[in-house]
Amino acid sequence: MPYIKDVLIDVITKVSMPESSSTTDHALEDGEQVTDHVKSNPTTISLTGIILDDTEEKVLKLRNYREKGIIIDFDYMTALKHVVITDFSRDYEAKIKDGYAFTMTLKQIKVAKVAKFVSVSIPVKKQTKPVSKKGRQQTKKTQKSSTKTTKQKYNPPVKTKEIRKGGYIPI
Repeated sequence: MPYIKDVLIDVITKVSMPESSSTTDHALEDGEQVTDHVKSNPTTISLTGIILDDTEEKVLKLRNYREKGIIIDFDYMTALKHVVITDFSRDYEAKIKDGYAFTMTLKQIKVAKVAKFVSVSIPVKKQTKPVSKKGRQQTKKTQKSSTKTTKQKYNPPVKTKEIRKGGYIPI
């Protein structure tokens, strides 16, 4: 019997496991397209089946696993490690007494490992200067920017005094 973590799935009627990839395409000037990168999409698996559960305890557990994103392992006809429930829906039918038909989608995820410490083989130099006391420092005054104009300053004519011998001298 298949289990989703600790929830017993009574009957699985259909298992669908599509696999796909994504490509990066670029158009050229002559109308052709060039594909320069291929990326494999995460594996998904769709399950259809029947769960017998008159207390709805199993539904509440599956809903909790989906909402919290709890990572589980699935092993039925094919083994998938590190999957999460991305979709779960149920249908109540008259044919199924004390239970329901369901469809569920599981998606395989990659889990990153967190490094506990980083080991550096080459000694790392200090990249800051030591703090030194310099006492009070004078601040440098900056020149105020003056607006330059193209107008010339008006200079009044020089006052002169007449000299008897025919010349003028400035006062």
